[in-house]
Amino acid sequence: MTQKQMIEMVHQHHPEIGETQIREWMNQAITEFCRKTRCIKSVHTLTSSADQRYYLIPSNILEVTGVAYGGYAIPKLVGRPEQKDFT
Repeated sequence: MTQKQMIEMVHQHHPEIGETQIREWMNQAITEFCRKTRCIKSVHTLTSSADQRYYLIPSNILEVTGVAYGGYAIPKLVGRPEQKDFT
């Protein structure tokens, strides 16, 4: 089924809803489906800096499942960090 066919189907049941709103809902559904099923996996590279704990993650990344540095996996921190960081 094409996107146009899906929009037409929604219009049959809800003629008062605009095409832009329907497309927005369809995009939200796709994002939610991908997040829940974890069907899309990719690799993203981020440049790190010494003594920096927090980084801004791009909004198109839904979940971070692992981190590696220099070819070595970095274990996930469990609990609170030993040293406080206010950066």
